[in-house]
Amino acid sequence: MIKAFDHVTITVSDLERSIDFYQRVLGFKVLGILEQNGGDFKIVYLDAGGATIELFHFKEKGRPLTEAKDLDIGIKHIGFKVDNVDEVVKKLKEAGVRFTLEPFDATGGVRIAFFKDPDGILIELIQGELELLPYKESQ
Repeated sequence: MIKAFDHVTITVSDLERSIDFYQRVLGFKVLGILEQNGGDFKIVYLDAGGATIELFHFKEKGRPLTEAKDLDIGIKHIGFKVDNVDEVVKKLKEAGVRFTLEPFDATGGVRIAFFKDPDGILIELIQGELELLPYKESQ
């Protein structure tokens, strides 16, 4: 069946701004680009440490998703493992990133923080190994 997680796709409003953010600010390497329909649709591939982020960009402008609430159904955020949340937060703040949730020790024995990319996609930084309770089928 499934062998591994492969990628996440994010549709962005400004491709160059998003490439700059994910490459310069977060440190992801650009792997390459595909263009379709004479450049009306582009996909930029980024190495996100064992998985890929695809940045979709369409010449025709779409509309941004509404501000998601925690109880809304759907994908909430993208999480990235780091060795030290506080150090990464400090570096990202120096690069101008504003955090929606400052670092804190969360349930499960991990330290986390949240910020948004240029298009409002919520991103989590997570430090440590999550301590889970056993799952029971009746849950």
